[in-house]
Amino acid sequence: MSRAAAEDASPHGPTPEEYHRQVVEWNATDVARPVTPVHVQVAAQAAARPDAVAVTDGTRSLTYADLDAKAGRLARRMREAGVAPEVTVSICLPRSIELIIAMLAVLKAGGAYIPLDPEHPAARIEYSLTDCGAPILITTDDVRARLSVPEGVRVLRPDAQGDVLDDVPADPGNLAYVIYTSGSTGRPKGVAVEHAGLANLVAWHLDSYRINDVDHIGQFAAVGFDASVWEIWPALAAGATLHIAGEDVRMRPDLLLNWLADNRITVTFLPTLLAAEVLKLPSPPGLVLRALLTGGDKLGERPRTDAGYELVNHYGPTEASVVTTAGVVPPRAGSWRAPSIGRPIDNVRTYILDHASRPVAIGDTGELHIAGTSLARGYLGSPGLTAERFVPDPFAARPGGRMYRTGDLARYRPDGTMEFVGRIDSQVSIRGVRVETGEIEARLREHPAVADALVVAHVDERENTYLVGYVTPATDGAIDLDAVRGHLVDHLPATMVPAGLVPLQRFPATPNGKVDVGSLPAPGPSGTDTPRDPLEAVIGTIWALVLDLPEPDQIDIHANFLMMGGHSLRAHQVVTRVNATFDTSLSARALFSAPTIASFADAVRRTGTPERIDTVTRLARQIDEMSDDDVDRLLAEH
Repeated sequence: MSRAAAEDASPHGPTPEEYHRQVVEWNATDVARPVTPVHVQVAAQAAARPDAVAVTDGTRSLTYADLDAKAGRLARRMREAGVAPEVTVSICLPRSIELIIAMLAVLKAGGAYIPLDPEHPAARIEYSLTDCGAPILITTDDVRARLSVPEGVRVLRPDAQGDVLDDVPADPGNLAYVIYTSGSTGRPKGVAVEHAGLANLVAWHLDSYRINDVDHIGQFAAVGFDASVWEIWPALAAGATLHIAGEDVRMRPDLLLNWLADNRITVTFLPTLLAAEVLKLPSPPGLVLRALLTGGDKLGERPRTDAGYELVNHYGPTEASVVTTAGVVPPRAGSWRAPSIGRPIDNVRTYILDHASRPVAIGDTGELHIAGTSLARGYLGSPGLTAERFVPDPFAARPGGRMYRTGDLARYRPDGTMEFVGRIDSQVSIRGVRVETGEIEARLREHPAVADALVVAHVDERENTYLVGYVTPATDGAIDLDAVRGHLVDHLPATMVPAGLVPLQRFPATPNGKVDVGSLPAPGPSGTDTPRDPLEAVIGTIWALVLDLPEPDQIDIHANFLMMGGHSLRAHQVVTRVNATFDTSLSARALFSAPTIASFADAVRRTGTPERIDTVTRLARQIDEMSDDDVDRLLAEH
């Protein structure tokens, strides 16, 4: 919905009673608490319960005493290198115990950490390293070898030796971390969050979900996704045990539920897409899950009546310290409405306003604004953008208050809970990740064969959202779409690579000269090029199993995985099965790079052993006569 549509939807303001309810009653969230930095809380747990397990990955474990000591040694190295309050430190490590050590060490040294996902393209990581200006990078030798580290940046390994540093005090207004998110200018932007916002998130979470030192908390979020902040720090501040889920289970709903049961996880967060799949499954024996927390996208599922755990839906941009609102989702029985995003959390206020920053009537649509303790400082090194998005709060009790313009459209329900409606601008949500289409368009225009570009979100019949890029040629010749896709894969996270690229001589225009988005051609339908050999047939069968498609032998080998209902979760499932079948070590990123059966089969041929491929393809002829369960079992056995 456009901003104009939002204004038209709110032809009148609220009554005086509605105004008071929205601005005062529903925002009565003040809770007085001391602001205790999270690293100080973790140190207190290490002193009180030194032998308790702080973090485990299923193979290795660290006690609170070990975690505190290892982080303290690394903190001393950083302190000696000049880290102090307001100094940032980049961390480029995979999801691991070492990542937790490094994050804690930066905070103990007084600095602010910047998590960078090593799974992202090197060019994107290098941009963030340059943009943030952090003087230190903590990473492994393997990751360091594929990066061009800016001159003057000191590289440290996470396994420092030596003396332990006493914690450096942190003020509530000091910087705690920076998360890079998609930017409309074509470059990622760093969101700078202070200790006050992080401490408020942790305190609210511990109170709301009754977290204490007997709890076991799951860790699933990717490095650089702000949900990892929410998973890690409340668990360690409470003295609970943090369990880092392995890559083999974190994208497989069936295996994930059993993992939760086996590890006696009591509270965990799962992104909306993954949570929706888990909610469809029966709870396995031994599941002690008390609360399943979700957020990041529009939730359509509700828990089973026999689930045995509470489902809580959340909403919050990175600019507001991860979580802004929360609401319990009742079971499926007797409820037909889409789940709400709840109400604001402690010390956070929300307003749904029209174009003139006035509250809209209850039930009308407006732009959601956020105020309170959770607000980020702003965008790193971007005062102009900060001033544009963080504006004066006209409802603040004290002068100088700010509120964040989210760009999200929402409306109040009569009970004070809020319903997410959509976006005002070109930002879209792809599998829970907010993507600025302008960043993708800017990358497309960088390619020498592309004159102009437009990226549009499409929704298929299964309500899967996917991106399509429309490009016009820079010369009279045809555009090599494979080369353009390769350019995107080298510079963007997999989630931001469009499912399809459509070449056009020119964009269709409206009478007033603007691009007529409604007239853009839809991506072409699938053809009838069926598998040409047993290898493609096996891969087609795996795709059909994961995508729940009938007749795998009829899948077009040139059809795009994402345009067939695929997404990051299903990509991980496909790759897991392919790796087990062909003894390869392909990543989900390989599927986004080669998103058709034909191109993905070439990737398998390049990386798999010929003997293994021959063994599996000889079995392919048996597949047509087997049930799906038998096929799944056969592939697992071989």
